[in-house]
Amino acid sequence: MDSTPPSFSTPPVPPGPGQRSLAAIVFTDVVSFSARMQADEESTLRLLRRDFDEMRTICVQHHGSVLKSTGDGLLLYFSSAVQAVACALAMQRAFAEQLKNRPASESLTHRVGIHLGDVFVNDQDVMGDGVNIAARLQAEAEPGGICISQTVYDVVRNKLALHVTRLGPRELKNISQAIPIYKLLLEAQTMNGAEPEPIEEEPVREAGAPRSLGRMQKIVLASALGALVILAAVIALTLGNRTKRERLQAEASQAAFNELMTPTPPADPAMTPARINRTLADWRTELRDKRSRALEEYNFAELNQGLRDPRSPVAGKPEAAVRAATLEKIATMVGWLATAAQKYDREHPLVVRELTGTAPKEIKIYVGPDRRLYYTEGGATRQRNWNELKPAVLAAIVAGTMAEAEPLPPREAVQGALAFAALYNLPELPEALRQGRLQRLKR
Repeated sequence: MDSTPPSFSTPPVPPGPGQRSLAAIVFTDVVSFSARMQADEESTLRLLRRDFDEMRTICVQHHGSVLKSTGDGLLLYFSSAVQAVACALAMQRAFAEQLKNRPASESLTHRVGIHLGDVFVNDQDVMGDGVNIAARLQAEAEPGGICISQTVYDVVRNKLALHVTRLGPRELKNISQAIPIYKLLLEAQTMNGAEPEPIEEEPVREAGAPRSLGRMQKIVLASALGALVILAAVIALTLGNRTKRERLQAEASQAAFNELMTPTPPADPAMTPARINRTLADWRTELRDKRSRALEEYNFAELNQGLRDPRSPVAGKPEAAVRAATLEKIATMVGWLATAAQKYDREHPLVVRELTGTAPKEIKIYVGPDRRLYYTEGGATRQRNWNELKPAVLAAIVAGTMAEAEPLPPREAVQGALAFAALYNLPELPEALRQGRLQRLKR
């Protein structure tokens, strides 16, 4: 099985100062570093520099970026969770192989944690949930091991042939919610195909077995039938309880999601919801008058360029800030969507229906091995970029992806979906978001 990781055309560019980004964060740490430093500081620092050089090389090979050193660890940035996991596996396999040929005194042991989340860059540091949780996951890993979050596992499980052990939800320091954790074994390789699981064969009656039942056999059969009736009743009760439990869980999940939809107060108190809606309606009219294709396809570049046009009727006015904030929220949502969609492949696509129209069409989307988006409608499959999709189609994909997202999408992505619905006048999208997780239970 080929272990070469899938490649991108260009490495990811970490966000600039003052910017937020959804990223796969890899956090590394040296086991017993303080003790090693006390025993032999000079040798330990030499080994640390050697291992850091190796890790940086492997990171670049897997199209990642080194954001900073944390003393005895590195903070790595990836735009793809698949590349992040492939990089961590390559690093730990390389160190494990080197350990076979080096004495323990010439080797360091590393732990690795990986999480997919929001990061924020300022002039001195990188911070955010993505960094904090990755650091906590690293502390949960065994020496020489890797721990990943549920979010990362959901994205990579159909892209990599993983050998994992589920550790279950863990209460992590300074993290408000328990995080489901998976321990990743080093035998995992990049998937080119999965071996089928063995299928148990039904037992075959031996030749010459009696076709009629004796008295004792009838008694045994009657007892067995009675036991089956009782078992069926127990199963029915269990299924009923499970259905009820799943319903309660879906309702709680939807309620938590709806909390994320609570509007964020605008920076300018004078910009009331009515004024914001009027501002976006005027923007649509302006784009229509210019015959802009941005009304037919989501086009971030064209919309962003229009914000900087000094001839714009809102230049220098509070409405310009509303447009900029709307566009920033939408860009955050699309960035989250591009990563979340990686959990879908050709065999397991996301299936949704358009939110508008009298006869909504069924849409299937997935991300191929080439990391590109594939879009199926009416039996035809085409490769598409996100900015080539019609707003109504993109809205349906957003609703479907957020309904299936585990854990819940970040608040910034949900607010971006609402901003997208407001700009493109798609009231069906907020309604679909409010019911999506409950509708999923009915399917």
